[in-house]
Amino acid sequence: MQVGMFCFSGLTPDQVKQLEKRFHIYMTPDGRISMAGVTTSNVDYLANALHQVTRINEETLRSCYI
Repeated sequence: MQVGMFCFSGLTPDQVKQLEKRFHIYMTPDGRISMAGVTTSNVDYLANALHQVTRINEETLRSCYI
């Protein structure tokens, strides 16, 4: 159960590092993010960044079927 202003994202440590390096989005190494910091002004940016670091690379996907 989650209680409080932090939400567990389920992101891997590598994805958390990518968010920090590429998008300057910071969270705990285990993927907990402060929902208090999400606003109507930054939610689209956050959603796009999450999409970028969680999408499957098409080249990687193709290599799985070769």
